[in-house]
Amino acid sequence: MMGDSAPAARRRRLPSLAGWALWRHPRRALVLVADLAALAGTVAAALLVPVSLTSAEAFAMLLAGLLASAEMCRSVERGRGESLLGPGFGTPWLLAGAVVLPPLLAVALAVVSGLHRWARIRRLPAYRQVFDIAATAVAVLLAAGFLILTGPASIVLAVVAALVFGVVDAGLPAAVDGRPSCGASAVLFDGAMLALGVALAWAVTDSPWVLLPLTAGLVVLYRGESGRAGRDETSVDPGTGVLTAVAWWDAAREAPAPAFAVLVLDLDDFGGLNARHGRRVGDAVLRAIADTLRAEVRSADLVGRSGGGEFAVLLPGTGSFDALAIAERIRLRVASTAVALKAAYGSPQFAWATVSVGVAARPDHGDPVAAVFAAAGAAVREAKESGRNRTVRAS
Repeated sequence: MMGDSAPAARRRRLPSLAGWALWRHPRRALVLVADLAALAGTVAAALLVPVSLTSAEAFAMLLAGLLASAEMCRSVERGRGESLLGPGFGTPWLLAGAVVLPPLLAVALAVVSGLHRWARIRRLPAYRQVFDIAATAVAVLLAAGFLILTGPASIVLAVVAALVFGVVDAGLPAAVDGRPSCGASAVLFDGAMLALGVALAWAVTDSPWVLLPLTAGLVVLYRGESGRAGRDETSVDPGTGVLTAVAWWDAAREAPAPAFAVLVLDLDDFGGLNARHGRRVGDAVLRAIADTLRAEVRSADLVGRSGGGEFAVLLPGTGSFDALAIAERIRLRVASTAVALKAAYGSPQFAWATVSVGVAARPDHGDPVAAVFAAAGAAVREAKESGRNRTVRAS
């Protein structure tokens, strides 16, 4: 009996089909469609397009370059996180594969790239790992299919195929994640990566010796751009989307205004809120406060998170009495904002929060921004001691 109980216990620990994380994804239909499209396209490519010895040699060169550049970019790719840069370091190699390889080998290159990311960079849930590979495979198949249908590849057709590949490879994951579109710098970076892919395709077929300098250029470009993006990301608080404390102070010290005001807002009973409803609700309340701050101040004003439940706002060109009116408007709006909780017995429930606000201004309460911030901090402590959920101007 003891020999039978261990396998039975292991069988009970296996997750059921109904428990897969995929079924909880809001865009699971798109995930499944992409997976099925990649599978069907790969089967069709295997049946319709033969693989030759020459294409196997090109596959070996692209695979070696892909893995070498991936290892050299691994450290920055790990730190890049889930940014909106679009295609990663494998993009040029995968695009080159779509241009010069039979579709089946181009898909195989995409699969190897995805497995390398899983093993060496970042392990995602299984359904997401499969989807990412499938999305790239669909992009590869569409680009390769376009070139097959249009005849012998030329530079113009290769550029069009690159655009098809880039739009699908970046667009499918963005659609599944519900991400906004990338900024201009990210689009330019992706364009440079696609251009390198076209150059790699030419090098593989006509001048293999050029692969080494192109690989070096790819690594330098990717490490430089990803490092810059990583530095930019560190200036934004990931939980609320406002500036981090360090970024807020750096920007506040450089604000060239003869007069300015500082608001310090502290979420009342933040610890109790987390204890009653959990950290997830506490984080949702912080995001709601950050959204309120962004909605109530100007684009030139600086909003940052200065502590656990504390925010700071710099208002250039604003006196203390105008700042007091702005602070009171923010306080009232926060008090009227509800965060939805999980419904109990079919009845919706909400969490409510309030903030205490301290207001100080230059030159009334000091000259350097640090002195004004300290005065606003003293005012918010006075607001707390006076009963919370109120606005106090520094004396």
